[in-house]
Amino acid sequence: MDVKLFDSELKVMDVLWREGDTTAKHISDVLKEEVGWNMNTTYTLIKRCIKKGAIERY
Repeated sequence: MDVKLFDSELKVMDVLWREGDTTAKHISDVLKEEVGWNMNTTYTLIKRCIKKGAIERY
């Protein structure tokens, strides 16, 4: 499967690759510290990654 991700979506994936399976809240906290994104921005990007099949939700 060929999934194309934007740079912003790759930032979400980078957190998952570094931290392993984690919560959306934790991803949001990390990206707020690293990039300055608010929670809604991060959650939107997580939803895009789920829709593209890059992330599975449990």
